[in-house]
Amino acid sequence: MTGPLDGRVAVVTGGGSGIGRATVERFVADGARVVLADYADSAAGAAAEIDPSGARVVFQRTDVRHADQVDRAFQVAMDRFGRCDIAVNNAGVIAGGSLHEDDADDEFDQVWRVCVAGVWHGCRSAVARMRPNGGGVILNTASTAALWPTPAFPAYGLAKAAVVHLTRSLAAAYGRDGIRVNAVLPGPTRTGIFAAATGDLDMADLADLEQRYTATMSLGRMIEPEETASAFAYLASDAARSVTGAALQIDGGFRPGG
Repeated sequence: MTGPLDGRVAVVTGGGSGIGRATVERFVADGARVVLADYADSAAGAAAEIDPSGARVVFQRTDVRHADQVDRAFQVAMDRFGRCDIAVNNAGVIAGGSLHEDDADDEFDQVWRVCVAGVWHGCRSAVARMRPNGGGVILNTASTAALWPTPAFPAYGLAKAAVVHLTRSLAAAYGRDGIRVNAVLPGPTRTGIFAAATGDLDMADLADLEQRYTATMSLGRMIEPEETASAFAYLASDAARSVTGAALQIDGGFRPGG
């Protein structure tokens, strides 16, 4: 029995943990082969856990701030699996606090290089492989921070809004080349990046913060990484063959302020 992504090849940046890892796992379950691209060397262990044989998942250490490293991950897909059908530009970081802080410019630069330049690099490398082969699917991880004020992390919100705009622009630019480009906007999700963004909170305080988030969500609970992975799997499949330029919210009805 074949899966909806049978025979497809994907590159997933930030694939070693959280939403990225859940997406790699889902793609493999749906029949795809995947280059798991991640900055952390520990992501090699994640790749081995997902696919001990190494036949379906290949780890490639990748710092998305550097175009050559991103392009190398896409070339690994071509060299190892012969094609590249799906790109998931998921690597991200939450930082970029108040403008009055001394390190505001450094924080902004970090967020912009990872969350915006990193997505740009992934889109560019994907288009270079997909156009000659008749098309493909590019999926970008944005955030509900693109839609709502983010007073604690204004640079992050700005970066994710830029990802949404880039997604829509590329969808318009490359649709006739058979390339669909969509963004997924997760809301508050139970991942390591969420925990890291909360700083030095202990478990009780972290649980309290989660409760405050869930109080603003129609479904009354945090989002799980696997739920966003399901959205990526749908958008990557032929079931979404007419969907491009979309910004799909996976947020449990998140509405800051109630």
